[in-house]
Amino acid sequence: MKVLFIFGGMPNYLRDFLEKLNQTQNLEVFVVIPEKKSKTIGSGVFEDLQASCSFQILHTQEFLLLGQKPALKNLFQIIKSISPQIVVVGWPYILGLYLNVKLKIWLKKNNIKVFYRSIPYQLPPYQEALQFYTHQGFFDENMNHIKADTLFKKIKYWLITQINRSYFRWVDGHLNYCTQALEILPTYGVPKEKIFVTYNSIDTDKILEAKIAIQNKESILPPNPLRIIHVGRLVKWKKIDMLLEVFARVIQKFPTAELILIGDGIEMQNLQKLAHNLQIHTKVKFLGAIHQTQILGKYFSESLFCVLVGAGGLVINEAMAWGKPVICSEADGTEKDLIIHQKTGLFFEKDNPTDLQAKIEYLLQNPEIAKEMGKNAEEFIFSHINIHTVVKNFVNAFNAVTANQYQLRYEPQTYSYSRSQT
Repeated sequence: MKVLFIFGGMPNYLRDFLEKLNQTQNLEVFVVIPEKKSKTIGSGVFEDLQASCSFQILHTQEFLLLGQKPALKNLFQIIKSISPQIVVVGWPYILGLYLNVKLKIWLKKNNIKVFYRSIPYQLPPYQEALQFYTHQGFFDENMNHIKADTLFKKIKYWLITQINRSYFRWVDGHLNYCTQALEILPTYGVPKEKIFVTYNSIDTDKILEAKIAIQNKESILPPNPLRIIHVGRLVKWKKIDMLLEVFARVIQKFPTAELILIGDGIEMQNLQKLAHNLQIHTKVKFLGAIHQTQILGKYFSESLFCVLVGAGGLVINEAMAWGKPVICSEADGTEKDLIIHQKTGLFFEKDNPTDLQAKIEYLLQNPEIAKEMGKNAEEFIFSHINIHTVVKNFVNAFNAVTANQYQLRYEPQTYSYSRSQT
């Protein structure tokens, strides 16, 4: 069976996932992406376009559909040439399928199943949608507040909601990162049997290999039992400015504490300036982007816990896989399935710096509790949500929608973990 994925780019975690999925018996993966970097890929998201892979990647031009949303040219011809049994697509490229009547008829005629892949994040229940867009709204990664504050925008977001509801019901299945989808999508008229919670994951096999590789190697940093780590792009919606302001108060009580920031982005200079203004620049290390699993793993291993203040997702999986508890509030919805409060991490009240400070100081005051949470977090990842469970969830969804016609079977080639080995 051929499965065609339509993506806006090829971040490393997607490439790793598709490599594993392509090992599934009776399944062959194809991917189509824009030939140039798409605006649908966040600023600073790393893509190793030179990396080899076992599946075929096709490139095509991107254009603006309806003058606003990106779509891919020649998509009908590409799909016909591959003739897949399943197409997996996310936002906004779903519009290029759904609004193409000729393509929709052809897909139906040829019994090609369409899956919509989403988190969903910042998607309100259908009945609350207009009120949400009018009064609450949402933020982009530059923290621009987007809301329906004019009549034109109210009409616009009402139409968007109706379009969402229509294609949500049109697709054959939904592949979702978090269980929150089971509550939201039915409000749009999606039957629960069409909703498949797959979760999301980094390549946990690579982390297992890295754990072995870095054993008994020299430390990458001077020893510090009160080191905190943050990993993520330096963009506004990560809210690292709030973290720095809170950390400036934390070190008044824990003067030996240290914060390391791994990541790059357009806010780098602003954050460095803020650290100087707060007089904490000697306690904060800006290390830039690090994509090598072993090196990143050394920094995780030599930290007590990880903090995520704003939007994010996979960094939670990664920190937990390295045996670190995570402090966060609202990330992208996946945190609710990953973090068990006081067992694998801690939640703080969204946008509440006082509560964030309290949670950070609690773990700094109780490092043994932080270490035990880290062990629980690591065990949870390798037993519940990892690269293999995610691939299996995709395969199960494909089998369910095709009535097991192709008898897909995923058997991991390498996978072993025990709490005692790490």
